[in-house]
Amino acid sequence: MIREQSHYENLEKELIAAAETQDRYDLETINLIAPASPTPRKYIDIPLQHADIAEGLLEHRPYAGAEGFNQIESIAAKTACELFDADHANVQPHAVSPANQAVYQAFLENGDRVLAMKFEDGGHLTHGHGKNFSGRYFDFDFYGVGKDGLLDYDAIDQKAAEFKPKMIVCGASSYPRIINFERLAQSAKKVGAYLMADLSHPAGLIVGGRFPKPFPHCDAVTLTLDKTMLGPHGGIILTKNEYKEKIDKAVHPGVQSSIPLRRIYEMAQCLIDSGKPWFQDFTGRIIQNIKVFEQVFSKYPNLMVTGGSDTHLMVLDTLNTFGLTGKDAEATLEGIGILTNRQVIPGETQKPYVASGIRLGSTWITARGFDEKDTQKVAETVLKNLENPNNPVLQSDSKKEMLELTKISRKDDVWHGQA
Repeated sequence: MIREQSHYENLEKELIAAAETQDRYDLETINLIAPASPTPRKYIDIPLQHADIAEGLLEHRPYAGAEGFNQIESIAAKTACELFDADHANVQPHAVSPANQAVYQAFLENGDRVLAMKFEDGGHLTHGHGKNFSGRYFDFDFYGVGKDGLLDYDAIDQKAAEFKPKMIVCGASSYPRIINFERLAQSAKKVGAYLMADLSHPAGLIVGGRFPKPFPHCDAVTLTLDKTMLGPHGGIILTKNEYKEKIDKAVHPGVQSSIPLRRIYEMAQCLIDSGKPWFQDFTGRIIQNIKVFEQVFSKYPNLMVTGGSDTHLMVLDTLNTFGLTGKDAEATLEGIGILTNRQVIPGETQKPYVASGIRLGSTWITARGFDEKDTQKVAETVLKNLENPNNPVLQSDSKKEMLELTKISRKDDVWHGQA
């Protein structure tokens, strides 16, 4: 039923008001959600007045008028290869989930065996979760972490020998430590398996020299630019030359059709920027700030899962330390203007929606100009409120302090250190 014009005018007003509300909220809270990063205005205000969509692979479009599109996509792909030491890059996936789907489609047949990290130990939904496409179409088994919360590479080696997977998947959404790609490649080689790495979270740290590069050890790598690279949404698949045709065909026509030029341009600009000197400094400050969290939270020896972090993120076991489920800890901190997300932990006893811990990261605050002193204040405020979650006076004072601290991030388009 078509309604009167006034109905749609009112809807438009409501839409704008909702966006403005969210924008104000974002500027008046401190975002510690690990994947969160503010996107520079330069990736939004791009010099494309008529940004089209295109279909087909680079240099193989099924229609005319794509010369400029090809050049832009080629620049994005070549820059991605340079930054990650890859032979070939496909920058067309709309996100990392379809990028992972394309990699599976390129290397596997339905029902093939895949070995991946347990969801509660840090793995991702697309790494074989039973309710995800990956778990429905492929035969996944899982490796995990030892009692110290760290990957047990000997145990992975043994698991691979027993299970004999066609592919081993590494990379995680909540594992805060360095991953030994060379060691995993040895396990894969012993059983004749492909090695795939989903590196959405540490992508920027890899470029900044703060995390090991996956090549030449991995056969395929997926990543996104919207976490530690401050970029737009979208997925990238990196691979060796021998697999490029498999990967490209798995992306198109395998899992998707047309792609927007605007997004490809934004990705190219982000990749170029991350190769500049300022970006190495930025990733260094990300690590410095997470180390501040590590120092403050070390007051409780078992609070940090794995005992700390090598990356931009960490996981706190709030249930066993403070008696707070992840859901309750998340709500407590949101009440004082600090955003985190509930997180399952190794040996999880709660339902995923409730969880036993929270995950937090340092990318957003670093991009918004928080230095080590500011980060220490945030960490101490987190700790005090987890220790005393039912203290209204503390909560009121903390909320005021955090609101005052957000003034650092309210300056329009402040990208500290970016040239």
